[in-house]
Amino acid sequence: MNCTQKEILENLFDALDRLFDRESKVIDIYAIMFASEKAVSGEAEVVNLSEYSYALKMLIPSGKAEEAQREEALLITNELRNILNELLPI
Repeated sequence: MNCTQKEILENLFDALDRLFDRESKVIDIYAIMFASEKAVSGEAEVVNLSEYSYALKMLIPSGKAEEAQREEALLITNELRNILNELLPI
C-alpha cells in the first residue's frame, strides 16, 4: 500500500467513524466510499470497496428513515471497518 492509498483509506475509516457517531449521513459516506473506491482500485488494490459502495448506493433511495439507513449502513460496512482496522496502523 502506498502513502496515497493509506491516506485515502484512513479518511474513509474516519468517515465511517463519523457515521457511527451520527456526524455524517449515509449519502455522505457513499460519496466518500465511491471516490475512495475509484482512487485505490487498480493493479495494487489493497481492499475491494465496490461491494460496500454498491450496497450504500442501493440503500440511499430505499425510502427508509435516516436512522434506519444509518443502522443498515453500519451493518453493511462493519466488515470493512474490521478490514481497515487490520490494514491501518494506529
